[in-house]
Parts: sequence; structure tokens; C-alpha cells
Amino acid sequence: MNDLQHAAEDVDAEPTPTTAEASAAEPRPATRPKPGLVEGPARSDVSLREAWQRLWTPPDPDLIDAGFHGEWMVAGIRLLVILLLLYFPLNQYLGSPLERGPQIVLWVAVAALAEALVIYSAVMRSWGRRWIGFLSGIMDVSLVSLCLGIFLRLDRPLHATNDLVIFPVYFLAIGATSLRYDWRICILTGFSAMAQYLALITYAVWQWDLDDPTGAFAGDFSWVPQAGRLALLGIATLLATTLVVRAREQRRLSTRDRLTDLANRGFFDDNLSRLGAMASRSGEPVGVVMIDIDHFKRFNDSYGHLAGDAALRSVAAVLSESFRTTDMIARYGGEEFAGLFPGMGLAYAKRRMEELRARIEQLPIPITGGSATSQVTVSMGVSVWPDDGESLVEVLAIADLRLYQAKRTGRNRIVCATLSEEGRRRGDRRRR
Repeated sequence: MNDLQHAAEDVDAEPTPTTAEASAAEPRPATRPKPGLVEGPARSDVSLREAWQRLWTPPDPDLIDAGFHGEWMVAGIRLLVILLLLYFPLNQYLGSPLERGPQIVLWVAVAALAEALVIYSAVMRSWGRRWIGFLSGIMDVSLVSLCLGIFLRLDRPLHATNDLVIFPVYFLAIGATSLRYDWRICILTGFSAMAQYLALITYAVWQWDLDDPTGAFAGDFSWVPQAGRLALLGIATLLATTLVVRAREQRRLSTRDRLTDLANRGFFDDNLSRLGAMASRSGEPVGVVMIDIDHFKRFNDSYGHLAGDAALRSVAAVLSESFRTTDMIARYGGEEFAGLFPGMGLAYAKRRMEELRARIEQLPIPITGGSATSQVTVSMGVSVWPDDGESLVEVLAIADLRLYQAKRTGRNRIVCATLSEEGRRRGDRRRR
């Protein structure tokens, strides 16, 4: 295999990394302590800024896709329901076209239909995957508030504050946010509903005398039941947020390796095709690496399986903290790891992997039952799409072959194509 070379060999001068490659130099921030590592003193306080950043962290790309599918379901149901309900204001308007009430109700119905059509059209065209859920959630509760506001426009404030037909639609709008798998949407939608309804009843109290007995047929006004309504909206928001948190946690557990907290093999394989499709559209290279801990069985036999687990967790922590959040690092099986790095070409991938290999070589592994530590080394096989294959599956297979070449030629090393060979392949591909 002439194209399999040690990464430390002399090669052509490395080109300046692209913008996408340069961004890979930013290490992935550690989101939480890794189990099994020797940690410093735990911080007992978390700053408000850190808490806010943690709360406002967007979901993983796969959850964004799942949430967008939920948005598609909501958009279809919303459009169907509004089309069915449009019959009633239209029939009322045709019966009394000159009355103000039917005119206002019809205009609100038309506005609701327009909103439903715009959102449905955007979802069908896959627009706004990251923000359409925020927009539709807030627009849904705003539409409910607008319907209640019709009563104020018709000089019927007690109908607005005591309504038992339109008000419950707030709960449907808040509950639907849990289908987006993003608690930020749940929180914003719920608080928007509470703020709008509070503004509506405050305006009613300020503008009308709600103790006037002439309006008693619509019920009495009291702040106690209104506070109860606001509390129920808050509880609905909390429940929707909790559902999303639980769903995300269950999904995390199903896609993570319990020992190392990296992605598991199934999740890695599922995302291989997704990243391949994204790379085909963007044309950016994708670096692929296969990593294996050298002589891991010998390490287990010498120090015990608990020390072996500590070694796996320690290496996993270095892998997790060394790359961007857009990269994917997975425990591929046993002591083997795999990584996908969008936007990372050969020259930059080789340099980053060499830095990583050297860092792991110096990593102290705690030995159970004492203060002693040991070390492990890793072998790596590196390949790059599209130069090493037409699909990421092929490129992953090449990286796996190069990993075994690294192990056969002495271990604790990286094997990848040389830059001259990579350039020759790139030229051949362009000529084809």
C-alpha cells in the first residue's frame, strides 16, 4: 500500500488552512466533568452568565431535524383546523355583512389563515429550521390573544376576561411546543402567552368599570381567578419544558456510550449519511479518523479492568475537549474511537491528529487503589472526503485500513496519504 505513509515523514509544504479548517483549532468546551478523571476542586457557584448559556444552548443537529419534523406536523394540523373553522365566521359575515362584529371576526380568521399558509409554506420548503419554531409558537399564542382582544374591540371586556372557549387554546399552543424538542421555544411561547394575557386583562381593568352590573350576564371580574389562569399558563409552560428535557435526556442516553459519554456506534452510523449529504451540498472536505488504544488488553491485564475503564474515560475526555461542537467523536467499539470533522482537509487534519496523539501519550491514567498513574498511546488512521472516496462510508473504510497499517508498523503513530498523493488524486478527480 504505497499511499499509506507515516504522518511524521517529510511531505510537501502544508497549505494555509481554509476558514472552515481554521475554526477546527477552537477546542470543544467541556460541558460537564468526565467521570473517572482526576478533577480539581469543584466549583460551588455557577455564574448567571454560565447558567444562561447552558439554558440557551441549542439542541443537537439531529434534534433540530426531529423538531422540524414536529413543526411540519403542527403546521399541517394548524392549517387544516383553521380551514375548517373558517366556515363559522364566514357564514356569520354573509348573514350580517354590515355588522361590525362579524366583520372583525372574519378579518381575524383571514389573518389566522394567512399565518397558517405562510408557516406551512416555509416548512414545506425547509426554511428556517433553527428559528421557525420560535416564530410559529409566538404567533400561535398571539393569535389567541387577538381573538380575545376582539371582545375588547366590541366593548365586551368581561367576555374577554371570563372566556372559556378561546382561552384554553393557549394550552394547545403551549403544548404543541414540546414537539419541537427545544425548551427555549417552550419557555418563550409560554411567557409570551402569560405576558399577553396579563396585558389584556390589565387593559380591560384600566379601560372599563368591570363592576358595572349591566355586564353581569358575562360573569363577574376578580383578580383571583385571573391569577389562577396565569398560574395555569405557567404550569403548562413548565410541563412542556419538562417533557422536552425528559425527551432530550432519553435521546441522549440512547445515543451516548455510558462509560465515556461519547456518541455510540449507532448514533455515529446514523449521522454518517447526514454529514455526507451536507458535505455534498457544501463541497467542503470532511476529515475522518479511526483511533485505537495500543496494547489495551495488556494494559487491562496489568492494572485491572477498572484502570482500563479509567483509561477509556481519560482518552474520551481528551477527544471530546479537543474539537468543535460540529465535529462528531464516537466510541466505535471496545478501545476504538471514530471521528468526523466537517471542513477539515488533509494538511490540517494531520497536524491536529499529531497534536492529539502527543497529548494522549502524556496523559496520566490513574491506577485504582493508589496514587500511581500510567500512560497509554494511540494509533490513528486518517482519510479525507472526497479525495479518499466518493462516500463517507468508503472514506471511513480507508481510515480503518490506515489504522491497522499504523498498528502493524509500530503503533503510537498516524498513517494517512501524503500531500503530494492527495493533490494527485484531487487533480485526477477534477479531470474526470
